Amino acid sequence: MTKIIAITNQKGGVGKTTTAITIAHGLSLRGRNVLLVDFDPQGQCATALGINPEPCVFNLLINHQAPALWVRESGRSNLCLIPSDRTTATAQAVINAEGRSFSAVLEAVKPLMRGYDFLIFDTAPSAGGLQERAIWAADLVLIPTATEFLSSDGLTQIMSTLTQLRETRNWKGKLLGVLPTFYDEQTKESKSSFGELQNKFEKSLLAPIHRATILRECAAEGITVFEKDSASRASKEYEKLVTILLKKI
Repeated sequence: MTKIIAITNQKGGVGKTTTAITIAHGLSLRGRNVLLVDFDPQGQCATALGINPEPCVFNLLINHQAPALWVRESGRSNLCLIPSDRTTATAQAVINAEGRSFSAVLEAVKPLMRGYDFLIFDTAPSAGGLQERAIWAADLVLIPTATEFLSSDGLTQIMSTLTQLRETRNWKGKLLGVLPTFYDEQTKESKSSFGELQNKFEKSLLAPIHRATILRECAAEGITVFEKDSASRASKEYEKLVTILLKKI
């Protein structure tokens, strides 16, 4: 069965998009067919993979045409993308104005699910209707959170959103884990933040992704860390994350 994984947080700058594209590529390198769907109006998934942002998510959600029309090749085996751009914010406004059901995102992607082992959703760093519907459609949710003081608010908010969806919208999904990002054991703030995460999320806390210049370089070059340097620490850490994900599923 196809599994949908939403990568989400209500704070930006936590490595959410980097995590989404790296996991998607990592799964594809393991022979899984993966579709990455960018629900963030910034459209950075396309840019990070070296292709152009397009209004494909808008068309997927608003135009009643064959969903496969909006799928783009990533240039990598087993990995496709439904790119986004600023029109995704317009799609959210339309969905809210029309009072679409919480199943709107799931209904939109369901015709595509037969062709893929995984759908990976990159969501916007804010609540507004579309993020919640994307989470509701997901079987699993992964929450990247930077190991810094100001990231705790975003984590608290998204955990509250998951609780609300479970209690008021009968969400059946599960938390895959909390992923500490930008970890730097040389700084007191990062170590302190990681310690707090260990205390609060002992059972669901994943191994941290260290702060790494290579990850910023990859985004600028339109390649993933597996393509730039498969022997780097960042590659090994994300490789381990992919392994854990497959084991949990």
